[in-house]
Amino acid sequence: MRNRLVSCRIQLQLHLLSFVMNQMSKLIKDIITLVIVSTILGVSAQVVLPNGIGLRTEITVVGDDSTGVAVASVSINPNGASEAATNISLQKAYSAYENGSAIFFDARSPEEFGSGHIKAAVNLPVHAFLDSLNYLENLDFNKHIITYCDGEDCNASIDLAADLKMMGFAQVNFFFGGWQEWRDAGYPVGSKP
Repeated sequence: MRNRLVSCRIQLQLHLLSFVMNQMSKLIKDIITLVIVSTILGVSAQVVLPNGIGLRTEITVVGDDSTGVAVASVSINPNGASEAATNISLQKAYSAYENGSAIFFDARSPEEFGSGHIKAAVNLPVHAFLDSLNYLENLDFNKHIITYCDGEDCNASIDLAADLKMMGFAQVNFFFGGWQEWRDAGYPVGSKP
């Protein structure tokens, strides 16, 4: 009787193991199918959509040799026009500040802007761009605009510059060194909005 019980127990374990293996096999097939279908849908959407990123994205290096960061070219030049938003050096940004030839837009949050910013800069958070359309539409679209954010770890200035280029502003630069580089250079700063 004991041998028969052990034999039944072993058969039950084998059936259970067989069931689990079949279910695992089915689960793996389902996962592979899901990945393939998702990939096909994603690639198809990028081909069909007018703003698709494409399968081969051009890369632009922003910053100098020591601080160069690769970003997708479409983020700098969303319209594909010949005149894209470009990086501006600290020296050129300061020169534009000194002679008053540019408007500086701080792409950071109001809280970050309030804790310190380039003197006379306007806070235009990139995440609230649409809220600023009335203000922007009243500006001279040929005015030189320089966007900035925290510095090399922040791409908000690039995104804001791209938004401004798409809106039709002709002369847009992003200052990739941003607030950190400006402050560290000892150039004029302000605080509170």
